[in-house]
Amino acid sequence: MAEATLHVGRCSADANDTSYLDAIIFAFVSCILPSIPYFILSFFVCPVRIFPIALYFILAVAGAYLRLLSLIILAIIVASIDLTIVVSGVFNLNWYLLLDSVRYLGTLELFSFTGYILFASMILLFVALYVFLIVRNREKFKKVSLIPSILCCCFILIADVSMNLSSQSTLANTLRSGAKFSSAVSQTNLDSFSAIHPDQNVLVVMIEGMGAFERSAHQNLLWEIFDTPEIKSRFEVATGTGPYKGSTTSAESRELCGRWGDYYDYLEEREFDCLPAQYRDNGYETAAFHAFGGDLFQRKTWFPRIGFEKLFFKEQLEGSRHLPENRVCGLTFRGLCDLDIADVVESYLLKPSKKPKFSYWLTLNTHLPVEPGAATNRLNCGNETLFDDWTVCYITEMWMDVLFRVREIALNPKLQNTQILLVGDHHPPVWTRQGRGLFVPGRVAWLHLNPNASMTREDMASTTITQ
Repeated sequence: MAEATLHVGRCSADANDTSYLDAIIFAFVSCILPSIPYFILSFFVCPVRIFPIALYFILAVAGAYLRLLSLIILAIIVASIDLTIVVSGVFNLNWYLLLDSVRYLGTLELFSFTGYILFASMILLFVALYVFLIVRNREKFKKVSLIPSILCCCFILIADVSMNLSSQSTLANTLRSGAKFSSAVSQTNLDSFSAIHPDQNVLVVMIEGMGAFERSAHQNLLWEIFDTPEIKSRFEVATGTGPYKGSTTSAESRELCGRWGDYYDYLEEREFDCLPAQYRDNGYETAAFHAFGGDLFQRKTWFPRIGFEKLFFKEQLEGSRHLPENRVCGLTFRGLCDLDIADVVESYLLKPSKKPKFSYWLTLNTHLPVEPGAATNRLNCGNETLFDDWTVCYITEMWMDVLFRVREIALNPKLQNTQILLVGDHHPPVWTRQGRGLFVPGRVAWLHLNPNASMTREDMASTTITQ
C-alpha cells in the first residue's frame, strides 16, 4: 500500500513538472519567439510594438483550437501588422501612406540591400517556428496555465517600452502631433513677392533626409561650403531650422503649399493655391526635377495641380544629352544620379527665357540605405570617428557633394540673379540610436542664398570659383 501511494505521488509530481515545463514553453512561444528579430533590432533602433506583442499572445492561445490554414493566415496577418508598425515608425510614414506605398514596391530595389534580406528571412523563420510549435504542442498548450505567459508578456512589454520609447522619439511624436506650422519658404520670405526682384529666378532644393544636426560642428560641415569670399560677395547667406511632420511628400506640402498635409491632399482634380501656382500667376515659368519616376506618390498627377508647368522626372530625362548613358545611383530607390540632375537643373536655369523661373529640385540618392563610397571621400568614413556612425558619415558626404554642386550653380557667371533655398525634408531614418541622436528631433535645416542688390552682372562674371 505504501509503495502504491509513493508511486502515485511520483506520477503526480512528474505530471506537475511536465505541466510547468509546458507552461514555460508556451510562454516562450507566445511572447518571445516571434519578437526575437525585433529584440535584435532594438539594439539599434526599433519603434514600440505593444499591439503586435499582445496579438502574438492572443493568437497563440487561440491557435491551439484553430485549423492549420487559419493559424497560418492569422500569423501572416499579425506579422504584417508588426512589420507595418515598425516600418511606419522608422521611416516616419503614417499608416495610410505606408499602405498606399505597397503599390510602388515594384519600382523599388528592396532586396539590393543585404540587411533587408537578412531581416526578412529572420521574420519568416521565427514566425514559421511560432506556427510549427503551436501546432506540434496543440494538445499540451490547451491545458497549460496562462499565468507564466501573461507575466512573460508583461515583462516583454515593459522591456520593449523601456528600450524603444526614447526621449527623442517622444519629443518627435509630440512635435509631429502639435507643431506650429512654419517652413523654410515662409522664414525666407520666398512666399512674399514684394521681397523678390521681378526678374529674379528662384531655385528650391529639397535634400532627401537632411535633418538638423544637434551639434553645430557637424552642421558646419555642410554650411561652411557656402562660407567663402566668392559666395559672400554675391549673396546674403542665412541659415536656420524649421519643424517637419511626416515623410518627403509631407515636406513638399510644407514647403510648396504652406501647410501640413501630404500628397493625397492634392489628388482632387482641381488647381491648388500653392507656391508654384502663385509664381506662375505672377509671370514665372515653373519646373520640377526629380531623379525617380513621376508615378511614385503620383507626383506626375498632383505636381501640375499645384502649379508646375514643366516636369523633369526619370522618364523625361533618360536619354537627355545632359546625362551619361545608363548611369544610375542608389540602392533601394535606384534612379538617376543627383549630380547628373544638377547638370540638368543648371542647364534649365541658363536657357534663355522671356520669363523668370521658379524651379524645384528634389534630390534622391540619400534615401537610406546608402552605398558606402558613393560620394567623394571628404570625411574618411572608412575610419569613422567624427560621428561614431558610418551611415551618417557616408550620407553627410553625399549631402556635401550636392551642396558643392549647388555652390557651383550659384557662382556660375552666366546665371541671372537667382535666389536659392536648400532645405531638408525630414531627419534621416538611420537604424542606430547613436545616429538618430545626432539630429535635433522634429527639425530640419535650411540655408538661403539671396543675391546682393548691388551685385552687377560684370561683378558676377569676374567672380572665380574655388573648390
